[in-house]
Amino acid sequence: METSFIPKKNYAPKKQKKNFVGFFMLVSIVIFIVAVALAGAVFFYNEYLVSEIENRSIILDKEKGGLDLALIQELSRFDSRTKSAKQILDKHVSLISLFDFLEENTLKGVMFDSFDFDVKKNDLILELKGVADSYATIALQSDIFGKNKNIIDPIFSDLGVNFSGEITFSVSSKIEPRLISYKENL
Repeated sequence: METSFIPKKNYAPKKQKKNFVGFFMLVSIVIFIVAVALAGAVFFYNEYLVSEIENRSIILDKEKGGLDLALIQELSRFDSRTKSAKQILDKHVSLISLFDFLEENTLKGVMFDSFDFDVKKNDLILELKGVADSYATIALQSDIFGKNKNIIDPIFSDLGVNFSGEITFSVSSKIEPRLISYKENL
């Protein structure tokens, strides 16, 4: 008889194998079903959009048939004329408001005998020459122009005395564009 201390049977508890293959198979089947469902939804939504576009196109063609093309062309010409008139009106200037402004803001002791108006690099330049009864009147006129927002940077220069004893001077300034805008002064 042979005796051995090594048992012939394995008495160790059997390890159960975890079935990872089954779990991954279940997850992949679920993902596959979701992908097929989404693909079907996209297909049916695409078919719905195509049919909706066709329906709207048919409705649009029916509506086009009911329109009066002559009236549309006439209204289109009227619209372009209106836009052109608006552009002309926006660019139109009127010096009447400038003369009214000078009349209201010129002292009684001041008389302008030269008027020059010019546009230089989008600036409206006003140049005036005139006579006054005294230097104080010119200083007061300078203050009136300097405080007015329609006259920008007035410069009084060329002060002198003429043969009749009047004080001569020149004024150069920029003017605010809305002062001569026909649209602003309607």
